[in-house]
Amino acid sequence: MSFDFKKFADLIENGLKGNCVAYAFVVSYKDGWREKRAGGKARTTHNPPALNMSTDTRFHMASVSKAITGAALVRALYYKEGVSLGSPFYKLLPDHWHVHESVKGVTYQQLLTHMSGFRFSGDGLTYASLKENIAKGIDTSLINHYSYQGENFAVMRILIPRLAGVAIPQSAHTDSNFETIQASLYATACIGYVNKHLFGPSGLPELGCNPLPFINGMCYHFPEHGKAGTDFSDQTLVVGSKGWVMSAAELGRFFRTLHFTDKILPFEWSKEMKDLSLGYDAYGTTAKGMGCYWKGGWFPGAQNAGELNTMIVGYESGIQVAMIINSELAGGKSMGEIISGAHDACYVRVLKIKDK
Repeated sequence: MSFDFKKFADLIENGLKGNCVAYAFVVSYKDGWREKRAGGKARTTHNPPALNMSTDTRFHMASVSKAITGAALVRALYYKEGVSLGSPFYKLLPDHWHVHESVKGVTYQQLLTHMSGFRFSGDGLTYASLKENIAKGIDTSLINHYSYQGENFAVMRILIPRLAGVAIPQSAHTDSNFETIQASLYATACIGYVNKHLFGPSGLPELGCNPLPFINGMCYHFPEHGKAGTDFSDQTLVVGSKGWVMSAAELGRFFRTLHFTDKILPFEWSKEMKDLSLGYDAYGTTAKGMGCYWKGGWFPGAQNAGELNTMIVGYESGIQVAMIINSELAGGKSMGEIISGAHDACYVRVLKIKDK
């Protein structure tokens, strides 16, 4: 393979400049980074102190968090005797939850691929909502029919600690604060597991789900309209389908470690994550036939004081891109289209020709 990493980064950057408030991305090759680029304002004067964007500026990861949660669940399954991707997940729900019969056939793999049949209304990401919806049950005819539902990954913050054997009280109490305490215990245990077993081996500092005021980046509308933005606040209690606060550099480092070392998962398991889209949006091919996997994240501007766009995309050549944009993206192309177009412009397959 012949690949011009500088040209690749230049082409990506050309597609972003002038089309958003700020951007940051890291280009990696296998277990090392090759290019880091950033531009624009991570914080404008409307959210002082103003801050230039860098690849070290942290933002919420939105739904890219699902790929991180997916990796955590896959790791917890790998180290738990007697369970597999095809095992039913309900057996590790809290003992005092009522589980509707319709849910009992759903597997871990179906959660990881949005094939569970979950179709819950409203905000089903909280502890209380998950408990209520699991008790109500699902339409079993929808199992194995794809539908992107955040609850599939929200429930994993319950499952991951239980797979890992974390001691959390299982008997229901009459204390009015019991459910609130349970919600906090599971979220804290899930975050602790990810930090210890995923971020730590990646060489990352301890990370959480609550952006730091005056330090982390803010999200705005594009074109800028002279108003304060948003950091999307503390998402600790709904970690799973969203929540992690990271930088582009940290995001790139984590996914390099996940897929190009065995520090988090054995190689065959991390390959299954890509091949089966466990936590990822899909696995496909570029116009030049290169296999690729990706996960996008989005907090829509139409409903908020700003917009957030995040992405991790990797190619079977060993190239990965981790990207954050803190506003809408103009210019007519999505992040994925910009990245894949740049990739195909730089990728040249080198054929070895045998002498006759």
